[in-house]
Amino acid sequence: MTDACDVSAFLMSLELEQLDSIKLKLEQTITQQQEKKRTRSRLPPTFNDLDALAADTGLDLSGLIKDIKRRT
Repeated sequence: MTDACDVSAFLMSLELEQLDSIKLKLEQTITQQQEKKRTRSRLPPTFNDLDALAADTGLDLSGLIKDIKRRT
């Protein structure tokens, strides 16, 4: 809880221009992350690229192979 108090105290000490700048940077970061997430989700990995398929499922290559064998 003290971290939230520290952040609040820090923000209260800033001027409006500085707060506006922080807000704009946060909005830009959020927009960039949302665009990156949308771009990633639109492009499914090809089945020929096992490394990309494994990375997309959150598994390593051996884990992906084990998962495929379980499903077949």
